[in-house]
Amino acid sequence: MTIQRKLDNKVKTLQIQAAQSAKSTGQWLGMVENFNQVQIRNVQNWAQKIELDMCTITTMLKYIYKGQWQSAPS
Repeated sequence: MTIQRKLDNKVKTLQIQAAQSAKSTGQWLGMVENFNQVQIRNVQNWAQKIELDMCTITTMLKYIYKGQWQSAPS
């Protein structure tokens, strides 16, 4: 086998391996991106629930304060 033929075979092997590696890398990147998007949505949902709870608590405290203020002896 000539040196040129060996080099050609090696180049073909490396091209195949590079293509497989690129495909695998693309799949991993897709999975990571999907995971990140799911986690971001989870955090956003959690933050919205906390915000709603805090608004509810604030409203309740305002009503309690107003009720105590109005019923305080003069």
